[in-house]
Amino acid sequence: MRHKEAHMMEIREVLESLGADPEKGLEGAEVENRRRRYGENRLRKQAGISPWVILVNQFRNIIVALLVLAVVISLVLHEYLEALAILVVIVLNALFGFVTEYRAGRAMEALKDMVVATAKVVRDGKLIEVDAAGVVPGDLLILEEGDSVTADGRLVEAENMAVVEASLTGESQPVNKQTDSLEAGALPLGDRVNMVFMGTMVVRGNGRAVVTATGEKTEMGGVSALLEKAGQDKTPLEKRLAVLGHSLAFISLGIAALMAVMGIAMGRPVLEILETAIALAIAAVPEGLPAVATITLAIGMTRMARQNAIIRRLPAVETLGSTTVICTDKTGTLTENEMTLEEIWLGGRAIKVTGAGYRPEGDFVAGDRREEVRGDLELFLKTGALASNAAVNRVDEGQWSVVGDPTEGALVVAALKGGFDPEMARQNDYKELKEIPFNSAEKRMAVYYRFPDGQKLLLAKGAPRVIMASCTGMVKDGQVLPLDESARKSVLEVNDGMAGRGLRVLAVAYRPVESETEEPYRDLILLGLAGIADPPREEAGQAIAEAGGAGIRVIMITGDQPETARAIGHRLGTPPGRVVHGAALHDITMAELSDELAHASIFARVNPEDKLDIVDALQKQGEVVAMTGDGVNDAPALKEADIGIAMGQEGTSVAKESADMLLTDDNFATIIRAVKEGRVIFDNITKFIHYLFSCNLSEIMVIFLALLMGLPLPLVALQILWLNLVTDVFPALSLGWEPAERRIMRRPPRDPDQAILTNRFKLRILVQGAVMALGSLGAYVYVLNITGNLEVARTVAFITLAGVQLLHVFNVRGGGIMRLDRTLFSNRVLWGAIVLVVGLQALAVYQPLLNRVLQTVPLDAFSLLIVTVVSLATLAVVQILNRFQFMREPVY
Repeated sequence: MRHKEAHMMEIREVLESLGADPEKGLEGAEVENRRRRYGENRLRKQAGISPWVILVNQFRNIIVALLVLAVVISLVLHEYLEALAILVVIVLNALFGFVTEYRAGRAMEALKDMVVATAKVVRDGKLIEVDAAGVVPGDLLILEEGDSVTADGRLVEAENMAVVEASLTGESQPVNKQTDSLEAGALPLGDRVNMVFMGTMVVRGNGRAVVTATGEKTEMGGVSALLEKAGQDKTPLEKRLAVLGHSLAFISLGIAALMAVMGIAMGRPVLEILETAIALAIAAVPEGLPAVATITLAIGMTRMARQNAIIRRLPAVETLGSTTVICTDKTGTLTENEMTLEEIWLGGRAIKVTGAGYRPEGDFVAGDRREEVRGDLELFLKTGALASNAAVNRVDEGQWSVVGDPTEGALVVAALKGGFDPEMARQNDYKELKEIPFNSAEKRMAVYYRFPDGQKLLLAKGAPRVIMASCTGMVKDGQVLPLDESARKSVLEVNDGMAGRGLRVLAVAYRPVESETEEPYRDLILLGLAGIADPPREEAGQAIAEAGGAGIRVIMITGDQPETARAIGHRLGTPPGRVVHGAALHDITMAELSDELAHASIFARVNPEDKLDIVDALQKQGEVVAMTGDGVNDAPALKEADIGIAMGQEGTSVAKESADMLLTDDNFATIIRAVKEGRVIFDNITKFIHYLFSCNLSEIMVIFLALLMGLPLPLVALQILWLNLVTDVFPALSLGWEPAERRIMRRPPRDPDQAILTNRFKLRILVQGAVMALGSLGAYVYVLNITGNLEVARTVAFITLAGVQLLHVFNVRGGGIMRLDRTLFSNRVLWGAIVLVVGLQALAVYQPLLNRVLQTVPLDAFSLLIVTVVSLATLAVVQILNRFQFMREPVY
């Protein structure tokens, strides 16, 4: 069979040509044969940026231009060794940038590979979920609302089905699908209404398709549509850092020019002054800013991924730390998402169902006696299970999983407890004739079946009030009685009582029919009510309390009934507030909605479309909103929210691709951990800026003050470059591994519009830079006066400045307060950086080749004592100053 002709063929012909069974699918052995024959269902990945391009880009910046100018001046002065050393600096700087950018790109690719697309297929007669890469031609795809189509296929069943094919055709309107063969051969893809294509989305209804092409053979060809590219755009933080870096470059050039003019005016050698001025200009520019920002973000993203939060877009990392409101679903996020049918109301009888989770083991108990599964109870269980599309599978010894909707899974598990297997029944004597899929707006669904005795029944389930509106009778003790107003009122009271206990309530009904063409929702016979519980996650209550302590408001948004939502909220300890019914949102203005939001903690019976209005209203109040979602209709709200969070396990492909973050465990506590990590990342970038700027400022001030005092220059150009490249960089990089500060989740969210360098932050940098400069200059002047040896004095100044800068890292940790407890050693990478810098500084002083390059000399014990005393004294002075209010910065 030619894939391009499948739309013209009858279903029978397509199935025969592919050797596919429309009921049982392929056998396991045949799947392996076809996988070897056709290969994996993958598309060719787009090539990333060439490593050569990354390398060349490292030489296209102002830093390299300044360094090249320094090389030229060194050559003019016949300082060939110095020129060679600066060239080495240029190469090392380029290699550092290259490795950083290349590894960041590889890290992003690894994170994207963690998001695995899946497909539901029938194999060996069972519905299973597999990686999309494992789909083969001839597989029977099961497609439901919200699914991404993972291969090209010919539809064999389509019930009220519509697919968005914009990724392939550019047409945003959904395409209604059907199964009849088409006569015309050269039809555009958008007109092949009996086909589905890889990368498109099912937005309504459901269907089955036999796979006709996979991988490169699909219409999608060489374009990957399963995953969006992540991490390509610069984040707002990176843009702010880039602007800051460019501003500092111009400022530093101005400072360098001023120093050059002053030095020449004071009679200093012109070329020496120019070389030193250029070195200072280079030192003043924190060229490591973008690199360290990228590394810190990558470290944070990796830590988040280990904690089940995958960041798909880098701006999400920054915005998480500013989140003020989290709008969260209930089911599966705040709860365990192992729905269990706990209670059945059957014509006046309350029946408890024992057993929890998806394991199909348990009994039916009425009062204190075990209930036999027969009569009304048997029909109730069969109706609930046959009107469900979920499948229950054993995944490991004692472990069971549900493929499909968890609520439907609870009905299937209950039927299995009663001895009825719906999958086996469908393969034998129970024939499904037609399904009317669940509609989130109507909150009901129905299916027509022919039972083994030949009787045709319409089976329906849905929200109790919706189903009961279509009922005229009810079953009680094996008899069908009229559902009059008195009986209807009694049933609704039972429904409210069950919902008030935190149960999700579904009504189950049926009606004998002559044909599947009959109107479904009329003259139904109520069988009973199913009370289904999804227990709260143990850690969710603690996470909500932690969010409150961090100044983050949690709003529960659920499609459940208000009573159910209130009961779950009470068990979780959500803050007190109104419970707003979704219907109330349809007739109010935005101003009235804003008032409701000021007092509400729970929104119940909310349609996915209402979430967008809630997000808009919160954002107009100045809130930074995180919104969770898992359905197709959640996509607009996920995109509109500042942080869109999709469920990685139960979320549809549409929701995942609209989100900024995926929760691989669908757990609310993971959101709070991600918020904490977002705050840690911003803290660590702020610490890096604090550290690097104050160190660079100290270098400038040492030279500037020496010029003003008419002293010989305390540092030569290569010593400044060494400090900038070695002493500054390694401790600064290690700050990316800093753990969370104390009480990080006990402070309010950060204002995203607040500048990185606040006025108080600038004051801290200025004061601390001045203290470090004065300490180093003091050591230089003292040694110069007592020895009269300029080389020794310069070496002391060089090592002292390195020492005070190295110890300065403790002034930026822990809010500037150095604590002599276990937190002192909480960052092992930092201590590794300290040991490395001490070793490199020792080489700079005692290694003969470096003595020649850096113009240093070996120091005696007395000089080392001066270096040690001044370094520790400078640390002590800054620590004392940090305890004054004017030096405290409420950033970290």
